[in-house]
Formats: sequence, C-alpha cells, structure tokens
Amino acid sequence: MGSLIIETLDRFGKVKERHHASKFPCKIGRGYDNDIIIDDPYISPTHITINSLEDTFTVNDNNSKNGLFSLHPFKQQQALNIEDDSRVRIGHTDIRFRFTGHPVKEAIQERNKPSKISMLLTSGFILPIVWIVFGLLFMLNNYIEDTGLVTIQGLLSDVFPILIVLALWAAGWSIVSKIVTHRFYFSFHAIWASVLTILSTLVDNLANYFEFSFSLPGSAGVIVFILGVIVTSILLYGHLRYSTTFSDQKSRVSAITASIILLGLVEVLSFLNAPKFTNKPNYSGIIKPSSYIFAQQETLDVFFKNTQQLKSEIDEKLAFERE
Repeated sequence: MGSLIIETLDRFGKVKERHHASKFPCKIGRGYDNDIIIDDPYISPTHITINSLEDTFTVNDNNSKNGLFSLHPFKQQQALNIEDDSRVRIGHTDIRFRFTGHPVKEAIQERNKPSKISMLLTSGFILPIVWIVFGLLFMLNNYIEDTGLVTIQGLLSDVFPILIVLALWAAGWSIVSKIVTHRFYFSFHAIWASVLTILSTLVDNLANYFEFSFSLPGSAGVIVFILGVIVTSILLYGHLRYSTTFSDQKSRVSAITASIILLGLVEVLSFLNAPKFTNKPNYSGIIKPSSYIFAQQETLDVFFKNTQQLKSEIDEKLAFERE
C-alpha cells in the first residue's frame, strides 16, 4: 500500500478529478504550494495533509477555517484513519480515498462498432429512405384495411402524425443517449423504431390471417399479445443498448419486464373499458381469399343453426341494454 488515489467529487457523487498520491506528506488546499490544488473558496490555503506510516494512511486537519468532516457519521474531525472507499468533506468539496487495488466496473460495451449493420442503423442518409418505405407500407396497409372511400390525402394524413410521433420518440431517446453515453444517436433510434413499427403491423396482419385460416376466434388477440411483447422487448432493448450503460443482460431483462407490464396494462384497460355491446365488427377489415381457409368448413345446416343461436344471444343483450 505505497500509493493512494484521491478523488474530488461533484454534488452528485461523480468524479471530477482523480489524483495519484505516492509521496507523503501530501498537502491538499487552495494554495499553489500544495500537492493537490482544489478551487473551492471555502477551503483554506493548506486545508488537510495526508500522511503515510507503514501500511496506514491518515488525514489531518491543518487548523483550517471550516474544518475536516467525516461523512458516515457526519462529524467534524481533527484526524482520521483512511480506509478504502472512505470519504471526507472539506469546504464544499467531497473527497474520496481509494487504494490502488480497488476493483473497477466491467468496461462498457462499445455501442457503435464499425460493422455494416451499425453503420446502416446510425446513418443519417439511410433514415429518409427508411421513412419513405415506412410511409408507403403504412399507406398500403391502411388502403387494404379501409372499407370506405380511400383518397391519397386521407392516406397521407394518417402517415404524417405517425412519422411525427416516431421523430419525437427518437428525439427523446437521443437526448438520453447524449446525456449518458455522450453521443446523439437520433438516426439509430428513428430507424429502429420505424422498422419495429412496420414489424408490429406485419405481426398484426399475420395474426388475423392465422385466425381466419384456421377458424380460431380470439386466437389473433393472443398471438398479437405474445408477439407484441417480443417486438416491444426488441424495440426497448435496442434503445437501452444505445442510450444507457446497462450490461447486455440488464438491458434484456429491463426490456422484457417493461414490455410485459406495458402491454399487460393496455390489455387490462381495454378489457375494463370495452362496451358490453357494440355494432362494430371485431375482426380485421382486410379481405382474405377463401383459398387461405385451411380449417374444415361447416355445412349450411350448422351455419344456420349457429345463426339462430347468435340471434338469440343478441336479442338477450339488446333486452338487457333496454332495461
């Protein structure tokens, strides 16, 4: 234990400066003749002195104007033995002492490796292309689903609000990226959110086709929820990897947990707010060819029998609503 690391901290506990002290006594203060100079008007010219005796370090107050304080407990001290990771306060400055063998965290994974995928996802030139493709696909989906009169103006009015939301979403994550990783990843967040939104729309359509093909009422909702959790987890995972210093495992766990909670709340609120009776059909508006039906077809007798049962259920619900 021949040397000591002396760190000055800001009010959030982040390291402002780090000094390697190997010669003792080591003087700390505001004066220019100190070994470590701290620019704090509440610190005396030579405020404290660090001494070393064999395997022990001590910090001593040099009759400073505002004193030396231990933090745990917060108490004024004349002298203190220094332990690894111990902290003291002089003036308005917190000082932390660490031995040279103090363990450090695992290195942060570089988010912008020079791979082809990362170059594409972080390229500002690719973003307009992705948004054009996104807009065309979204307009195509709305055109196929819409059972009424379709106009170009109507399709465009549906797309632009979505693009604005995507831009705001990407801007929010980019600000977090800038604060945490000191890089503004707007292109990545915008491209990532756009691609996953397209994938989410595709999942919804495939789920409706599955329900139609195999005649499994209600299966589309289950499939959309399960695949929605997966897609949302991937979406949040990508944002977290580029916006935080989380480990890969922590990013995955956080993304999956948040996705389950978020979509679970959406399902619960939808169930609680669903009306007891509605005249709106609960199925996709996309017209599907009969060749996509793989389930065994019902006979006309069974169809009309089910129709009568359905009519009875509707009559009961209408009678209940009138009451």
